[in-house]
Amino acid sequence: MEAGDVVHVGTPPGPLSDWVIKKVHFHGFEGLPTTRHVPVESPKFSCFGRQWKVAIYPGGQRESEAGNVAAYLGNLSSESIDASFKIVLKHPTNRNQRTNWCGSPSMVTFGARQGGKGYHNFAKREELLTYLDNGSLKLEIHLRTNKQTGPTIYVPSNPFCKNMLEGFNNEEMSDVTFEVGGEVESAANRRKRAKTTASMFHAFHAILRLNAPSLADMCRPEDEAAVPINGVDPEVFKIVLYFCYGGTVSEEELAANANAIIEAADRFGIVNLKLQAEAVLTEQTEITVDNMLDNLLYANSKNLALFQEKIMDFVAENGDKIVGKVSFNDVPGNLMSDLLTAVARGKKSANMSAPEDNLTFMRVGELRKLLHDKGLCVDGSRETMIGLLRENSEISDVGAE
Repeated sequence: MEAGDVVHVGTPPGPLSDWVIKKVHFHGFEGLPTTRHVPVESPKFSCFGRQWKVAIYPGGQRESEAGNVAAYLGNLSSESIDASFKIVLKHPTNRNQRTNWCGSPSMVTFGARQGGKGYHNFAKREELLTYLDNGSLKLEIHLRTNKQTGPTIYVPSNPFCKNMLEGFNNEEMSDVTFEVGGEVESAANRRKRAKTTASMFHAFHAILRLNAPSLADMCRPEDEAAVPINGVDPEVFKIVLYFCYGGTVSEEELAANANAIIEAADRFGIVNLKLQAEAVLTEQTEITVDNMLDNLLYANSKNLALFQEKIMDFVAENGDKIVGKVSFNDVPGNLMSDLLTAVARGKKSANMSAPEDNLTFMRVGELRKLLHDKGLCVDGSRETMIGLLRENSEISDVGAE
């Protein structure tokens, strides 16, 4: 049957809600009055936008059989509601004991300020006395109803990020100015410098202090003159400043400017942006015998531990192709430790994570996550990260053999 074949009369009910359980405890049950038709009522409680109460009759209702306790659930609100309900009593310690309950698994209408729905003969009083928990009769009230199908409620999210970006490069909302350009290092030859058109950028010093501390150190709010920034392309500086204001730099922008962004982010103390650009650089760079050494020296100079790890893995896996073809005379001695780690880790498993108590063989990503979780700086070489973790943790190196 197609949807168009259904003819609705009235408003169809919404989907069923989950069961909601309210716990109602009648303390000192054994001492409650057992006069027939005398109720003991709970305070009112809320559920599904209605006010409810539970009433028990320890001596029974008029219609109850002798010796039985009656139990009812009532709607105290001025509006009716359709709901399924159960009044449940479980043995406090013996789960094999029978569970007493009454109610209606199907929908029933609780009228406005209705006396209640339940059962005249909920259970024998003598039996209920064996179900007491430290003298209390502990009932569970199970309720469910149809979910309301009213209009969708829209609540806007926190506007902080949007508001911050409205202040990006906004002269009226800024107290420092940068003049970027004039000279920038050539990518082809770092000794040559090319002239570029200078661009003006505006920022709020407090934001820089929080997100780019080294850049903040280069200026003061009371400075009237623009602070010159050389060696950075204006478009790259714009990306850096945008990130400081909470903006998201796309993977395409990171890929197109990875080295320049790493350079600027490292210079201005923007660690997270540097690591984002490093991750893209690591993923997009194919390591070969011919470019391995240049990439290794570059990674070491900028503390690009993730990129360096990829290169070390390549060296460990392709040692027979590298020996005799690449000179390591210019390689700093501290890199030998990372190389030996890569070789030893490769013998165990290239993709296997290190044990949680062994920092030596942990991957860079694992080390950075540990540092981040402890609120420590995630920038630096493997040696620096391991040293920082040792200073701030009881983790030690075991099983390194």
